[in-house]
Amino acid sequence: MRTFNLLRYSKLNRDIIFNISTNVSQFHKIMPNYFKSLKIINVENSEQTVLEKISFLGKTLDVITKHVVLPPNMHKVLILSGPLKGTSFIEYYEIFENGTEIKICISLQINGFLKLIPFLDLILAKKMDGVMSKFIACSENYAKINSGYH
Repeated sequence: MRTFNLLRYSKLNRDIIFNISTNVSQFHKIMPNYFKSLKIINVENSEQTVLEKISFLGKTLDVITKHVVLPPNMHKVLILSGPLKGTSFIEYYEIFENGTEIKICISLQINGFLKLIPFLDLILAKKMDGVMSKFIACSENYAKINSGYH
């Protein structure tokens, strides 16, 4: 298992970016090229189990994830199926000058034959870094055009 952290800043205030980032049912509207479809299959207290169809590294995958939302500033995503089963993302949202600091702690678990691909963990880390930047930019744009987030 490889662990690493990603750190970014958003000009949105913490509550707005946190609400967008934890509103799983809207992900396909925020990043339609990445999230092809989402189906919430179970809701229990602060947890949602979701069947996600995502496009990643040129492949479309069906994965089951669990999202645990702990307001005001923590979102945990656990991958329950697929080639990255056992991977976790723990997101922290902290108030920062003129916006929000977002830190994601990733524990990457690669399974099956993918373990045999040299440097795949580094490739995935770089791709996840890019997805995080794009998600923040798309979230800021989403907030701008959806008045409910102003």
